[in-house]
Amino acid sequence: MKDIQQIIIHVLQNDVSEEEMAFFSEWFHSSSENKDLFFQLKDIYDHRKGGLMPDSEEMKASWNRLMNKLENNPQHIFQSTTIKNKRVKLNRWQAVAAIFAGLLIVGASLFYGRMKQNSVWVEVRTTSSDQVQLVQLPDGSTVQLNVSSFLKYPKRFTGKKRQVYLDGEAIFDVKNDGRSFEVQSDKQQIVVLGTQFNVMDYSVDAFAATTLIKGKIELKTFDASHTVKNRMVLTPKQQVLLDKNTGYITLREVNPDDILSWTTGTYSFEDVPLEQITGRLEKMFDVTIVIPDEKSRKEKYTGKFSSSQTIEEIIQIINFKGQFEYRFRNDTIVLQRR
Repeated sequence: MKDIQQIIIHVLQNDVSEEEMAFFSEWFHSSSENKDLFFQLKDIYDHRKGGLMPDSEEMKASWNRLMNKLENNPQHIFQSTTIKNKRVKLNRWQAVAAIFAGLLIVGASLFYGRMKQNSVWVEVRTTSSDQVQLVQLPDGSTVQLNVSSFLKYPKRFTGKKRQVYLDGEAIFDVKNDGRSFEVQSDKQQIVVLGTQFNVMDYSVDAFAATTLIKGKIELKTFDASHTVKNRMVLTPKQQVLLDKNTGYITLREVNPDDILSWTTGTYSFEDVPLEQITGRLEKMFDVTIVIPDEKSRKEKYTGKFSSSQTIEEIIQIINFKGQFEYRFRNDTIVLQRR
């Protein structure tokens, strides 16, 4: 098993094994300090990833802010966690420096090859306990941001493109002002003029889903080196599912009402793999759900649940056939096939 610094780099790059992901999830959920640190490191990583992130000066400022926080709280360390009888306890300064150095190495070609930008960026972040948040963009477009999501956009759109960054799930209702509107997520880019669409692309997930409600969008998917892998134009009611590990995409027709139901606290799904459903539950309830059996993770389910239900009630619904033995341990739920 690699150390936690290397695993965090792999998580940020979305190039993480199942064993590493289990280790990361345990570390991530072991303390609020670990969660806060990861999101700060992710912010630094996002500053150097892709074409729309702020320039080197802003990245340097973010790094300095993080270092100042650590300097003012020298007692903080990476919280220890145990996996396979191995305990990991890391000095925060050393770990952050190692991660930052690793990100600079893997991202240098992208980071230094970009055009310098001088935009002031606005960041909106929701937690698992938040309600759906409505964000008004500078051009009059609106974004409904789901729980455990992150949106970044410039305070003022300048130039011929309007560009925003999303890590999570959101519904975009874009005004047509003659300029293209681009949404950059983990391994996707969506280009539109004026339309409504839903994007679910959490960087820690192995899958992404983009659904067009009305209008027309062009969707590009990227591999780990940020090279375009797929390019397609979607029409209303079409959804593209992206397997971020393989780059494989699936195009299907869906009911837009089911896709938009999360804005009212209802989550509808039809023929969706269990791992995708539990991935959503993890973000809603701030838990880790472990399904050791791969076949069970890939099994497809149809149904709906409400955000007003407890996680225990929802797990019982998933286990309506009694196919799992399940146990709760702090913030971790294990579904073991019988």
